[in-house]
Amino acid sequence: MANMLEIIEYIINDYTLRNVALGSSVLGIVAGALGSFAFLRKESLMGDVVAHSALLGITGIFLLIYALTGIGTRSESLLMLGAVIAGLVAMVFVANITSSSRIKSDSAMGIMLAIFFGGGMFLLTMIQQSTMPNKAGLSGYIFGSAATISHQNVLTMSVLGLFAILVMLIFWKEFKIHTFDSEFARTNGFSIKLLDILILSMIVIAIVIGLQAVGVILMVAMIVAPASAARQWTNKLWVMVLLSAFIGMISGLSGALSSSLADNLPTGPMIVLVATAIFILSVLFSPGRGILSGLIRTYKKKRRIELSLVLADLYALNLNHNPDESPGHTAKVINTMNKVNYNVGKSLLFLEKQGFVRAINDDKWILTNEGKIRAEKIMTERGSLID
Repeated sequence: MANMLEIIEYIINDYTLRNVALGSSVLGIVAGALGSFAFLRKESLMGDVVAHSALLGITGIFLLIYALTGIGTRSESLLMLGAVIAGLVAMVFVANITSSSRIKSDSAMGIMLAIFFGGGMFLLTMIQQSTMPNKAGLSGYIFGSAATISHQNVLTMSVLGLFAILVMLIFWKEFKIHTFDSEFARTNGFSIKLLDILILSMIVIAIVIGLQAVGVILMVAMIVAPASAARQWTNKLWVMVLLSAFIGMISGLSGALSSSLADNLPTGPMIVLVATAIFILSVLFSPGRGILSGLIRTYKKKRRIELSLVLADLYALNLNHNPDESPGHTAKVINTMNKVNYNVGKSLLFLEKQGFVRAINDDKWILTNEGKIRAEKIMTERGSLID
């Protein structure tokens, strides 16, 4: 507890760390919540296209302001406006390509991603090699430059993020229906095109407010990773959105803190690494969808089948003898009753602990009264006995 209080005090008293931690947390919450819809709509690549396209908007607005005033702009608001416009224009092109040709959506997105990001890198290289004023810091948008987040940046991110979250809550029912069944939404009078634009616009906002922290290349991870991790734990949308936002916030906060505790640890990549680590842990250990829980369920199911086979086979063998004078049967004999190869001896020892079988002379086994009852039930359920 003392260490936690020291960390909180450290965050509050350090101006740079406080801004980075708050900005990264806001980014995580907004990207996590809205990323859930992109993930469920199988449009995660859309986030990648918007994020990469933003670089062209940022460099384009810088050059436009330079052409008008002779001085490049450092205004975050103008640069973010350029990023928003570029992201939306890229997605409009994607929609037009898919609707007017046989090119599929993922291919169209890949084309736009390459064109817009390539254009952005071209303009950025041109700016960096020029003598334009105020060009410093533009390259930070590639991988993020969280240390430059100011108090004003945090306020801007918070206002935009709060707006996006409010829109999501206001149109919650419409977003939910459209996400899971667009045709049902259409038949109930919802405007599919308007809902698409609203969802896309909110995701663009979520991406834009995170560019300064994690950059255009890594931003898609903050859209996909928290939502993917949250999906492993629940089937309910509202739980997934809350959990995804929480994972995003923890990723942002943990990434900011970890990068401040050691030298040469960039904040943006650290945030993404934390989010990725949570995703990997979720995939492995979540109770419903996790790989480990799946392996455990498969092992338990196989174990139940093997135990049932032993009881049923021992019951079938006993039918050839006087019920009160069963000679018992060895594990080797029981194993010949099925083509399935498994460890009968181990199953017998387990069933003995459960009170269903007991050993007699010469390593032979017989059913107990409880074992007979359970074996008859198994035989009846699989159709070997008639009720």
